[in-house]
Amino acid sequence: MTREEQKKYKELANYLEAKTRETFKTYRLKKKDFVFYLTKDGMFYSTVLSMNQGRLQTYFCAKPFWLDDILWDILEMEGNQSAPVSLRGIGAFTVQSMIREREYTPETLAQIDGIVDRTFTELAELSETYREKDFLAECAGIRYQREVIEVIVLIHNGEYEKALDLCRTKQIGYFGDVGRNFSDLAAAYLQKRI
Repeated sequence: MTREEQKKYKELANYLEAKTRETFKTYRLKKKDFVFYLTKDGMFYSTVLSMNQGRLQTYFCAKPFWLDDILWDILEMEGNQSAPVSLRGIGAFTVQSMIREREYTPETLAQIDGIVDRTFTELAELSETYREKDFLAECAGIRYQREVIEVIVLIHNGEYEKALDLCRTKQIGYFGDVGRNFSDLAAAYLQKRI
């Protein structure tokens, strides 16, 4: 990559940051760190806009509150349930439920304006149309943390034996601590409830 390309990419990235910071409140969004979010009817909706070497990527997440609540119960971090709602978007110990992603290659600042507006409009529309039933219908297609989501959905539905079988057959490595992974922690949680 040439020095001129690097300069252009940096200018676009700086502009993106300024544009999102200036615009997000007009869409009634909230912001914490790099995450723009809103909540409605027990659902958490968020988007992240990320610029890397001229490519602008947008990620959309949507999840019911109970997804993180059950995860925090499993991890014995129940105190997180009373933390600010933004933790659901920026926390290391949260479920990342990416349901959509887009990629653009903007060449001008005006193109970034359009992408930011489309992204924030799409997030606002998502909060009006995407509900828990949609999440439950689509969650099997979520790639990242799919097995964690599957176990938590089974727990939410009261299917403890099925969730325990899944934990025993797969070693789900997310959210581990010293010597224990998610499968171990979820199995211990489930055994107390069966």
